[in-house]
Amino acid sequence: MDQLGIEKRLTFSYLICVAMGATASITTGIAWGHWYRTLDQCVFKNCSCIIYGKNTQSHFLGGDQAPCIWVTYGPLLYVFFAICMSCFHGYRVLFTTKSPRMHTTRSVVAKMEHGSSVQITAITQENTSPLPRAFWITLSVFTSFFFTYALINFSIFIDGYYTTCNQYRSVLEKSLGVFGTALPVIHRRLYCQSIFDFMDYMHLDSENAYRNGFINTGLSLIIGLVASCSAWMILLLASILNITMANKKQEYI
Repeated sequence: MDQLGIEKRLTFSYLICVAMGATASITTGIAWGHWYRTLDQCVFKNCSCIIYGKNTQSHFLGGDQAPCIWVTYGPLLYVFFAICMSCFHGYRVLFTTKSPRMHTTRSVVAKMEHGSSVQITAITQENTSPLPRAFWITLSVFTSFFFTYALINFSIFIDGYYTTCNQYRSVLEKSLGVFGTALPVIHRRLYCQSIFDFMDYMHLDSENAYRNGFINTGLSLIIGLVASCSAWMILLLASILNITMANKKQEYI
């Protein structure tokens, strides 16, 4: 694949990464902001996080603040990187290819079936200006780092999501008075989306907190999870594309 094709794919990939990272940050922040006063009932520490919630004998508490800071503001780092790179490659694709110098000419020799006569055809190929191999190696390192970074971010997010979900199943068990053969319905059959629906409408505010209306907590977190998952996969693709260009031969140096 030529450099122009790679840069077009990189531009598109970085733009999607910006959208996914911003979506993950916003939707997670909405859920965290909605619940932080209600869940923060710890005495000596901040436990306002909607993920990594804990069920106790008297209260349902949120998780430590650090995971919510990580999953909410963490994506902004690779979003900033993706914005810079989408602008860089987008400018080159849109404007530098219009320059006459960026059109290369190749000669193609076609052998005819009769005799030894040949026909030479000139083909004009549009391309972007060559970038040094050091550039692609550097970007390969950066995109590999951000791919790992985004993957860790997503892993913590999904682990915290299921932790809160499973802890709140025990709250429902007590609140609904479920026992016996009905217990597997809560612990095995209900999806986490349904568990968070119960939480939205059944979990009361603490004495010093008030949630302004209702939100769909489960949907907000699921959107954040899907966006976070998509972001690391897109960064993986960008890393592969940069590594591909770094392995190209001297023609791109």
